Amino acid sequence: MMRRYPLVVGLLACYLVHLSLKFGRVPVPGFFSHYFADLLCMPLLLSLVAIAMRCVKKDPNLYLPWPMILVAVLYVGVVFEYWLPHYWPRYTADVFDLLMYGVGGLGFYFFQARLLPSPVQK
Repeated sequence: MMRRYPLVVGLLACYLVHLSLKFGRVPVPGFFSHYFADLLCMPLLLSLVAIAMRCVKKDPNLYLPWPMILVAVLYVGVVFEYWLPHYWPRYTADVFDLLMYGVGGLGFYFFQARLLPSPVQK
């Protein structure tokens, strides 16, 4: 996977560094402590979904259409910004989190060809 999808591995590495800093209680600027994980959420989630769909359908040229990306962004937004905060006090609703999910989804839509390159045809 590292050779086939280096940008996805890079995003995952950024997320793991973010988690390490968070759990290590290392102070980081506000955006990175509050919104960076939300920004990475959709590109990582959608990349893994697309990779899984490519394996299941055996189609290395498969890309996610924009309606599927929109549904994923809306679903994650409803679950993490409405449903979970409504039932568990540990979670808080934040409109900027929704914005980060949307920006991440848009970024994935426009850059999925770079994130998930098709194999070279010989």
